[in-house]
Amino acid sequence: MSKNATDSQTVKIFFDRYYHDRGKMKWQGFYLSDHTAALKKADKKLKHENNLRPKQTIEEITKLLMQSYSYNQIVKVQLNTFDTNHQVADDLVGEVVGHDENKFYLDNQKTFHLGEVRNVSVLV
Repeated sequence: MSKNATDSQTVKIFFDRYYHDRGKMKWQGFYLSDHTAALKKADKKLKHENNLRPKQTIEEITKLLMQSYSYNQIVKVQLNTFDTNHQVADDLVGEVVGHDENKFYLDNQKTFHLGEVRNVSVLV
């Protein structure tokens, strides 16, 4: 019997009886691309959920917007609009300087309709 035949037999016995795979998804110390892609997707979803503030009623929204208008307070307005990556659009920050029937105007030239608003908070 050759030396190679004995070595392969010893190796087979070792893997069959003694070696316990821990199920790690690694190859030479690096995570597999499928695993990294899944981690990135989960992280993106978590960030998206954390940015979404609770939906307020029209009464609450109107009250806070009128408070900003009456008392010159700065508000942060989150709209129900999303960008191309399905992320919540950036908040509008400013003081309400005017309004029409359903349209509000901020001091930074930004405008929005009442029906687009998800959440309003007054900044102190």
